[in-house]
Amino acid sequence: MHCTLSRVARRATLSAAIVAALSTSSYAIARDVGAGQTVVLDNENASPEVFNVRAFGTLRVLNGSTAGAVHTTYSTLVIDRSTIASASGVGVDGYNGSNLTITDSTISPGTTGRFQRGLLLAESNLPEGKGMAAHVSVARSVINGNDYAASIAGNGVIDASATRFIGQGAGSAGIAMYNGSLTLTDGSLVQGQGQGLHVTTTRAVYAPSVGSTLIVDGSTVRGLGGSAIQVFSQDDTPVDPTIILRNGASLEGANGVALGMNDGTHATIHLDNSRIAGDFQLAGSASADVSLTNAATLTGSVTGDATMTLASGTEWASTGNSTIASLALNGGSASFTPVSGAAYRSTTVRGDFSGSGGTIGLNVLLNEGGASSHQQTDRLLILGNVTTTGVTDIVVTPGGVGAATDTNGNGVIEADEGISLVQVGGASRADAFRLRGGYVAVGAFQYTLHAFGPGQADAAQNQLGGAPLNWDYRLANQVVCEGGCTPVDPGGPGPGDGGDPGNPENPGIPGDGGDPGIPETPRERFAVAPQLPSYLSAPAALLTYGDMMNDGLHQRLGDIRQGASDNPVGGEVFARYLGGQLRYSSNLSFQRYGYDFDQQINALQLGGSLIALDGDNGSLRAGWAADKGTTRVTPNAVDGNSSAKYHANGVSGWITWQHGNGFWVDGVIGATRYRGDVGTDLRGSDVGNLRAHGWTTSIEAGLPIAIGGDWTVEPRFQLKHQQLNFRDFSDTDGLEVQLGTAKQTSATLGGRITRTAQPRFMPYASLDLTHTSHGDPGVDVSSEAFNTGDRFGSGRVGNAYRVAAGAVSQLGEHVQLYGEGTYQHFVGSYGMRGWAGNVGVRVSF
Repeated sequence: MHCTLSRVARRATLSAAIVAALSTSSYAIARDVGAGQTVVLDNENASPEVFNVRAFGTLRVLNGSTAGAVHTTYSTLVIDRSTIASASGVGVDGYNGSNLTITDSTISPGTTGRFQRGLLLAESNLPEGKGMAAHVSVARSVINGNDYAASIAGNGVIDASATRFIGQGAGSAGIAMYNGSLTLTDGSLVQGQGQGLHVTTTRAVYAPSVGSTLIVDGSTVRGLGGSAIQVFSQDDTPVDPTIILRNGASLEGANGVALGMNDGTHATIHLDNSRIAGDFQLAGSASADVSLTNAATLTGSVTGDATMTLASGTEWASTGNSTIASLALNGGSASFTPVSGAAYRSTTVRGDFSGSGGTIGLNVLLNEGGASSHQQTDRLLILGNVTTTGVTDIVVTPGGVGAATDTNGNGVIEADEGISLVQVGGASRADAFRLRGGYVAVGAFQYTLHAFGPGQADAAQNQLGGAPLNWDYRLANQVVCEGGCTPVDPGGPGPGDGGDPGNPENPGIPGDGGDPGIPETPRERFAVAPQLPSYLSAPAALLTYGDMMNDGLHQRLGDIRQGASDNPVGGEVFARYLGGQLRYSSNLSFQRYGYDFDQQINALQLGGSLIALDGDNGSLRAGWAADKGTTRVTPNAVDGNSSAKYHANGVSGWITWQHGNGFWVDGVIGATRYRGDVGTDLRGSDVGNLRAHGWTTSIEAGLPIAIGGDWTVEPRFQLKHQQLNFRDFSDTDGLEVQLGTAKQTSATLGGRITRTAQPRFMPYASLDLTHTSHGDPGVDVSSEAFNTGDRFGSGRVGNAYRVAAGAVSQLGEHVQLYGEGTYQHFVGSYGMRGWAGNVGVRVSF
């Protein structure tokens, strides 16, 4: 024990000597706490008394006590709910293994002396790093200082919870870290009048084996006159800290710089579950390894030799031009904040772009593009190689109203047309990048991404600052061809990567034949958003559904002939199933955005009579019906795959009069509500939601004529009118769609022949001819965001013939089964064709 105390005494003497060497303040030590001695101040005012706590001594300052200053070496200090206010120099210092616990207290330095700091940790043994580290645990306290509130050297450790380190002097920082460890938790604050926190070193305290570790955990570092954190060397000694920002950490620099690094320094920086706003500026040869994990975000530019690694769910949103050493996306996102005016930016990667892939977000003005001087866009510029193992999605935030990117008008997207988004100087591949969702919609029209590889990229478009341009990924209008376009570029990563000219600023009215922006090649046109064909197909498809639900008296009730007119007429109920598989051919040309489609219909109808009257020479029925069905519509569109599924619910009333000679007249009036959902392969199943109300009226008449041999011929005529009122809607691409009102009138003339010899099986065949008019409303598609709009035609149902074969079976006095299969085909060049069926049962009583 004597030897140990002697060594401690010698170190304490050396410590005092070093303190004297480093500080100009004169400590008038008024009270010593010696080895093994414990001194307690309990609610005592010992100010301005100064305490020197020597090796293995203990000082406790408790319960509202005050003291002038405390100096510790290999000793223990407890400050609880008390105040340390130094008259000169440091408030509290800790050397060589001292253990300091500070809670609910305030520490302030004097206004004279070389070090005017509330808290100073150092080491008395030289060289640095050979002695024991001082440790400070501080909670809910305030540490003030004029140059720094606190400084850490000698591998010292400060663990601070809910504590404020306030630099008060002009140009001050909250904390200076020379080496050691600082952990800030529970809303702690480090603040300086200049920069917030310094990570630095000098030869006097440099220790090769000892670094600096800064952990900001749910706390804030703030520089009121400069950067939040500044890393620098005071005399060219190496500085290589580890900085961890986690759990809601915040860096606030008055100059917009979250982290600044001076020439020759290096740092390893981890952002974990924090949202950091501010630039990272690395000057000269400074370098940093920056990683983002656990939903961390960095909003600011990064300049200098930084390697950036972004894990899944993280985002770096650059606010200005950034230049970094390398970028690795492992599910993360590198983007730009929303553009202000024409201030588009770029991120330049001097090395490789690697990782498993992720997301690149770019602001793009969708104009005509072409020459570099005409392009206004954020860009990713990669001087090295693209070595990603997966695909990187490009998310475009578009601006502008759209314009034709096919500047030479040849219907092909070429290497000097469109807008360059990503350029690569080294090796890459065509599918390294793709547009998220496959396209960008501006109004009704789509823009896609195209990759131009070595030997194809245009050197005149090079933005790599002297490096060669090997790959250029460009955004341009999509052009589609009726029979398939001839491939002209190396196969862009988006769908339809052939030639892609642009969307005109005013493409005219595709439905009216006047299309000033359409390419001159007869079988080419601009591609629209993939969901648009489903929108344009809706009127014809729903009119067809309504037409099938109101197909005729015999399809609804079977054979109503009851023989002589004086037979009683009772009540009845019926149920029937309808189904069909149809194909539509449009009357509009390919250039006018006409779309063929396939349609499937399934419906169930239930009904019955409410009134049954028997007259002297005729009978009258009146009743109701309710139906529920679905129809699926799949356009045949080169613009992209889409489909729509509609749910229909309808009610109707009907009245039928039959003369004693068999002549009958049937009238129907009904209403149907439609709810439809449109999906695409690229956007998913919920792109647009269509709503419509339909009204239908019908009057039909027929006369069965016996021709002998148990055969009957029955001519008939039917006149129908439908009206569909569509609700305006907006879809996921921001398209404002107005389908308006669709009206259709049809007249059917036909007849059927029936064999009536056996009531249990009465087969028949029929032939009908139908003429329709109207039914092709104009569809307005606009985008409020882009202040652009276009009108399209929707297509007519047209004329058709229909042949049918079926049978009626009277199973008993009160039960009748009936059914038929039909085939219809349009007359002329457009309309519906396909098969349908109807099966029903009617029970009378």
